[in-house]
Amino acid sequence: MHIPSVFDGIRQPKYTGENRCIPCTINNLAVAAVVCVWLWVVWWPGTVIFGVFALANIALRGYLVPGTPALTQRYTPGRLLSVFEEESDAGTAMTTEEMVAVNTERLLVESGALKSCEEIDDLCLTPRFREAWYERMDRIANAETEREALAETLDTGGEIAFVDHGKAFTAHIDGQSIGQWESHAAFVADLAAARELPQWIGQWDRLDVAEQGTLIRSLRVFIELCPSCGGQVTPVSETVESCCREHTVLAISCDFCGARLFESVADSIEREAV
Repeated sequence: MHIPSVFDGIRQPKYTGENRCIPCTINNLAVAAVVCVWLWVVWWPGTVIFGVFALANIALRGYLVPGTPALTQRYTPGRLLSVFEEESDAGTAMTTEEMVAVNTERLLVESGALKSCEEIDDLCLTPRFREAWYERMDRIANAETEREALAETLDTGGEIAFVDHGKAFTAHIDGQSIGQWESHAAFVADLAAARELPQWIGQWDRLDVAEQGTLIRSLRVFIELCPSCGGQVTPVSETVESCCREHTVLAISCDFCGARLFESVADSIEREAV
């Protein structure tokens, strides 16, 4: 339980705690240090007074200099920002995917799951794999079937539970989280792919967990109908803002129920200085 304190009125959760911008904090500490050095020369007691004031503001409000988030986003080089940006678990997973992505398309094409599209210069699901994959998804019709399929896939006898958070779907074994997906629909697609791909890729058991996960997740890019409601899916791009810069996110969502099936950061966009 949170106990109210005298600091609650000035604390800014938007820029502190998990939302703290590390580059902003470093820039403000540097400014505070320069001012403290100057005050030490001019009037040393002022160093203590200003130092306490500066540290309190940075700790409680996230910054000392007014407008810091915008200034950091505008004037700090993107390469430097990327060094300090905190990576989520999903970001770490994407880094692993990049290491094995070279073989992903080749394996899926050679296995017969993907082929060159007839009308556009891209890859598409083969009719045979599409039918088999969607039949798997249709059979995973309820939570109990999902539990059985997941238990068999992971070869576990633990107690499996699911939690739908609205914008995320998580699976747990004996109370421990084992994975997070963009939605229940994304989970069903991945679980069905995990059950079906071993029948198509002969060396499946020789692939490590990261490679298997990349192959499973990459198939969601080619999905055409939502596993949850059967609606058509549409790729979209969105601009989202972190503490220090903007990112273009490519996403695939169901037109009917809004379930997010796939999401990936496409690039980062630096704001131009004016």
